[in-house]
Amino acid sequence: MDDRTLRLRRKYSRFRVLVMGKANAGKTTILQKVCNTTDQPTILNAQGQKIGLSAVAPSEERGVHNIEDEMIFAANPRYVFHDSRGFECGSTEEFNIIQDFIQSRGRERDLRKQLHVIWYCLPADNAGRLLTGAEARFFQQCDPGAVPVIAIYTKFEDFVLQTQEFLINEGVDEMDAFDQASVTASDRFSREYASIFGGMKFPPSRDVKLQRMYDMNEPETQCDELLEKTADALGNDTLRKLFVCIQQNNLDLCVKWGVKR
Repeated sequence: MDDRTLRLRRKYSRFRVLVMGKANAGKTTILQKVCNTTDQPTILNAQGQKIGLSAVAPSEERGVHNIEDEMIFAANPRYVFHDSRGFECGSTEEFNIIQDFIQSRGRERDLRKQLHVIWYCLPADNAGRLLTGAEARFFQQCDPGAVPVIAIYTKFEDFVLQTQEFLINEGVDEMDAFDQASVTASDRFSREYASIFGGMKFPPSRDVKLQRMYDMNEPETQCDELLEKTADALGNDTLRKLFVCIQQNNLDLCVKWGVKR
């Protein structure tokens, strides 16, 4: 690792991500894969005290959740994750909490507390209802400022199968329909469903379609596209290099952005 990278690491010690989206959208699995682990995170409150894992439990088991709580994985502790759980209920109070968090953390001058990116998980298995009313309100009213928002379409394999079924109903042979769906589903989704963001005041700056989430626990499965889109969306070159630095095993990302490990 060169001297410039070492200085960079001392200046920016942690990369902070706000994770948003519905319950059971695959958020925790994505974070585990990004951090190269299958372990559960440690949850810390605003005072740095360790608390229980209710923040990552199924919705019916959750206790009171605070957006200020930090989720940290031992495998890569330089990532700090916050979860906006509770937002999907659509209450004005929850919306205001999230909006205040994004705006205050986005402007935070203390680099250790600054918010760097928002990953918004949206399941693609029900593309016709891609956004709830609360989520549409977020993209219409919540100004993230300089903090980029990455839309992550999870469960995209289900949309591919739905596209296959659509083609079969149009008279295409089953096997040909699957081959065509594998190629065309992404463009169809962007054209027919993700286009809803075209009418939003604060649309995502990038998007990623993730398939086969049930394979995310396999060692060879990675979120490379998510990492690449995130690095690309970061407007600050120094911050981008920090982000690339903490991808401990991603040589391709380091080469692309000229960071020496």
